[in-house]
Amino acid sequence: MISDLLIPLQYDYMLRAIWVSTLIGGVCGFLSSFVTMKGWSLMGDALSHAVVPGVALAYLFGLPFALGAFVAGLLAAGTMAFVKTQSRLREDATMGIVFTTYFALGLLLISIFPAGVDRKTIIFGNILGISDSDILQVVAISVVALVVLGLKWRDLMLFCFDPNQARTLGLPVRRLHLLLLALLSAVTVAALQAVGAVLVVAMLITPGATAFLLTDRFGRMLWISSLLGAVTSMTGAYSSYYVNGSTGGCIVTLQTLVFLVAFIFAPKHGMLAAKRRARQTAQLDGPV
Repeated sequence: MISDLLIPLQYDYMLRAIWVSTLIGGVCGFLSSFVTMKGWSLMGDALSHAVVPGVALAYLFGLPFALGAFVAGLLAAGTMAFVKTQSRLREDATMGIVFTTYFALGLLLISIFPAGVDRKTIIFGNILGISDSDILQVVAISVVALVVLGLKWRDLMLFCFDPNQARTLGLPVRRLHLLLLALLSAVTVAALQAVGAVLVVAMLITPGATAFLLTDRFGRMLWISSLLGAVTSMTGAYSSYYVNGSTGGCIVTLQTLVFLVAFIFAPKHGMLAAKRRARQTAQLDGPV
């Protein structure tokens, strides 16, 4: 039995996939708390699709995968900010227009140059075949993101909760806004390796949303979210060997199952707890 469970660990490509997925999952989980509190779920979705043309161009010109994706992500974030400040459009409409435009441009490039671009890797990721150079990029992005988040998490927390109060206290709100966007773009690039452009948004939102149901303290939320991201990514990559399925699909499905458990059974903010409180309130307000 134990020897069967150790089979995936005998293959070098599985070991690489497991530890790289664990690293990416932990970083995404850390950032996920800020994305959840800021209400930037659509922004994460927008950036994950907007990096596709950058990745396609990087393939065509033989440039690093991460460089093209990061530049495209920053350009998309800048385009959204420009359109928002120069028009009366609501933020969700601005994001929708920009990310679909970038995604369409990426698909157009892929369809025009099908031989030069690996569309399956972009859309679904390829953590099992990740190269040494891509691993170095992922590690560098993850380390920088963790260091910056670790040093600035209190300022970013206040910015996410209440930008007006952060401005009143003298914090550079505009720089914090740009910093969070840059981190989101960079971590999106790293996560693309694991789950691809279609599912990366789940890794940036689900761990934070799950942690939000489990605690009222932001410090604990950061730890819970990071741990959930790392453990579910590690387990998802490991279990993909046995189900012979997509690694990204296994990771995101597992994260969704954990979210559903928290959604139903969370001690204070779960569905059952809400019903219990409603019954207690009804008994207290009953006929006298």
